Amino acid sequence: MPHKDNIYVGLDIGTTKICTVVARQNAEGGIDVIGLGSAPSTGIRKGVVINIDSTVKAIKDSVAMAERMSGVTIKSVCAGIAGGHIESFNENGVVAVKNGEVTANDVARVIESASAKNIPVGYEVLHILPQQFKLDGQDEIKDPIGMCGVRLEVDVHIVTGAVSSAANITKSCSKAGIAVEDIYLEQLASSEAVLTDEEREIGVCLIDGGGGTTDMAVFNRGACYHTAVLQIGGNNFTRDLTSGLSTSEAEAEKIKITEGCVLTDLVGADEVISVPSVGGRPPRTISKSVMAQILQLRAEEICELFLGEIKNKKLMDMLPAGVVMTGGMSNFKGIEELASHVLGLNVRVGHPVGIGGLSDQVNNPIYATAVGLAKLHAKKGHSQNLISSDYSEDGLFKKVGDRMKDWLKEFF
Repeated sequence: MPHKDNIYVGLDIGTTKICTVVARQNAEGGIDVIGLGSAPSTGIRKGVVINIDSTVKAIKDSVAMAERMSGVTIKSVCAGIAGGHIESFNENGVVAVKNGEVTANDVARVIESASAKNIPVGYEVLHILPQQFKLDGQDEIKDPIGMCGVRLEVDVHIVTGAVSSAANITKSCSKAGIAVEDIYLEQLASSEAVLTDEEREIGVCLIDGGGGTTDMAVFNRGACYHTAVLQIGGNNFTRDLTSGLSTSEAEAEKIKITEGCVLTDLVGADEVISVPSVGGRPPRTISKSVMAQILQLRAEEICELFLGEIKNKKLMDMLPAGVVMTGGMSNFKGIEELASHVLGLNVRVGHPVGIGGLSDQVNNPIYATAVGLAKLHAKKGHSQNLISSDYSEDGLFKKVGDRMKDWLKEFF
């Protein structure tokens, strides 16, 4: 039985599935996955809870499966958040150094000054991510504490989310008997699972294709410089196949998963698939190239939209390491070639790395977010067994606010 103070849980509440990963911190400071649970999700649309009861059931099923595998009773989790309500921006803060030498208090004050921008009504800060500090004009400083100077500046990336969306996540978990210890933006969690330190340092773009949304995060010099959410995901591919192949959505989903290819050049002219019909009609034989053409058009659209985002934000020169794609969309055959062609950048598919234990079972891009959440949970150093049983969703953003105040422990 794992030690109770050494267990960390990531809960990915996605549009198509709810996934639970249970991990134990190992002697080297990394994590070993000891449990995995997954259940179909029907109460989420584009990353947002629309049916509490359905979401609660899926959470219970996923958690129960992970508990049986790990032998651990899950009391609390680190959950992910996504959706079109997410808004982010870069800000700058500046303060005078009080005693000529930068202290932790000076750093906290400059971070607070950077985050003083008015947040829209109904929104709260989820993350304040320092990019660089400047001291008397000297930039690219990662840790200014102890340095001598007069004027301290900071550049930060701020992520905000709708209070209602986060509250519905915590309410669903609470009704499932699980407390939410912390919430992280899903593409930040996925980046923790699939990116290398070298990629983050020299500059990389993460594209995380989920069922309801496709999310982006850009890193350079080890920091996050941009995040974005596109409200198109795996379900759009499924609906395209449903319409294009004249079959049911359930059968289209099966074809997408088992036969999915986004490059017609990779499909032989004589390759065919059997497509079930609707209304009791007999199945039909259709060329795989027809299926690939349907998927290719949607994949090209998504990549072109992200290319526009990269160019509009003038981020192209920040990406010498190219693009890492993860999530369900990255399992399509030919996705690396197609994305590289459209984006004009090197592309690789990102699988969860740097983990032990049941690594083979989570060695799939669809588990990147849940694994990343467990890693962030462990990185923060709070065990899921240390959470009070009377935790309520009303205190969610107070906890997030406390995390912001405690940010020094995360970055230094």
